[in-house]
Amino acid sequence: MAQKTASLVFFYFGEDSYVNRLAQETVPLYKALDGYDKTVLLRHETDVGPFELSEKAEKRATVLDLPTKENLAKYLNQLGEEDYVVDVFIFSHGWANTFRCSNGTYGDNGHVTQTYLEANVKPLKIRMVWQCNCYGSTMNDCWANLGAKASAGSKFVSFYPTRFKGFINRWQKGEKFGTALTKSDTKLVHTPAQAYMMVEAARRADEWDGNAWQALKVLGNNDHAQRFFRECWNGDDTPKGKSGRQIMNDSSLMLVAGSRSITRDSTLKW
Repeated sequence: MAQKTASLVFFYFGEDSYVNRLAQETVPLYKALDGYDKTVLLRHETDVGPFELSEKAEKRATVLDLPTKENLAKYLNQLGEEDYVVDVFIFSHGWANTFRCSNGTYGDNGHVTQTYLEANVKPLKIRMVWQCNCYGSTMNDCWANLGAKASAGSKFVSFYPTRFKGFINRWQKGEKFGTALTKSDTKLVHTPAQAYMMVEAARRADEWDGNAWQALKVLGNNDHAQRFFRECWNGDDTPKGKSGRQIMNDSSLMLVAGSRSITRDSTLKW
């Protein structure tokens, strides 16, 4: 008998910035809800001005609830009890061993920690976990302990969240987990994010003791790049001797725990 499959999408950034929230609304979440027997979407129903670009995802969700840590644990346990094979997608800001959640109201921010999940979620049949949150790789062991056959997250700061679209398209077509990760990490994804870094460097010049002229050089291999990424983004995780582009690429590298060869059609055992 075919295994029942489910998707759980956790979507919460807790941003005040209109521009950032608008950009986040363009994420094609509905693609993570296609082709499953049950779908759980944890996100706030928030409009950004006249925009409600995630409405399509909300309509496709079997369950729509708030992105709190309690709900994340609740629905993971429920899907486990119902014997689903689950794909998990995390869209949030992150730090080592933790990512942001809502405390119930948009803007009232809390944290989901590795310790919390391991204490409150019973191991279940998780097929794969894709994480947008910075330092997502530090959560890989947690997901593996909860049953995940594969989990991927960025090495440090995740500068390329838009690679989700390429990943989910390939995953849904049946490509291997590792292949979908690698082929979604393209120059087409990198270039806009790298261009934005020059704008961000100029805007935050005071934070790294720079100026607008130096901001134009932060993608190169120079002291400006080192100061900007160390003071504004990666801190002590900023590698020496690399260009700004290389720092972004290295930081965003998706590290995998578990199998890189599974597909959505794989027959798995737990």
